[in-house]
Amino acid sequence: MSMMWALAAAACGLPTDDAPTHIEVPAGVFPDRNEPVVGAGPDTPTTSLHAVYFLRDGLLVELQRPLAAPVFLDAPLNNLLAGPTPTEAENGLESAIPAGTEVVDVQLLRNNVVSIHLNEVFFEVEGAQRVRAVAQLVLTASALARDSQGVLFFLDGVAQSLPDGAGTIAQVRPGELPRVLRVDDFSELMPLTPLRSVSS
Repeated sequence: MSMMWALAAAACGLPTDDAPTHIEVPAGVFPDRNEPVVGAGPDTPTTSLHAVYFLRDGLLVELQRPLAAPVFLDAPLNNLLAGPTPTEAENGLESAIPAGTEVVDVQLLRNNVVSIHLNEVFFEVEGAQRVRAVAQLVLTASALARDSQGVLFFLDGVAQSLPDGAGTIAQVRPGELPRVLRVDDFSELMPLTPLRSVSS
């Protein structure tokens, strides 16, 4: 299911502008069709690397996954939801995201906030598992755009308040959206030495 890009999100309750807003996205996302790709032939699919985040011993681990271009916003997230490969699992990688979680929609809003609409399965987990699952999605989604300003989560079109790395859920005033969750909100789950690897 292809996902729609959004430069404005009035349906989400965020402010809109009449003038278009320029948003930078990583290389490999909607590439210029007229630009030749070095090393790509008729039998060689064009791929680009995108970060997805799993867990090892309760801490976040970045994997660089090769995805076929053009890469739509949902591709890295769906790759994350597929979980670690058998080899990665043997090496201690795991996911806190519950099986059956689906990305219903994902949009890049004009203020560089990523909105992720998930099915109800994701919101059924509680406690430490929920914190870690949220962290995986926030870090993976934040890598979708340069200078990302964070992530908002939605269920059935309604913005949801979710915990940060300390398990704290910010209070929401009536009529306001929940606080955007950012990478820095999950410093508790970051290893002292960043762990990164390329997965085939």
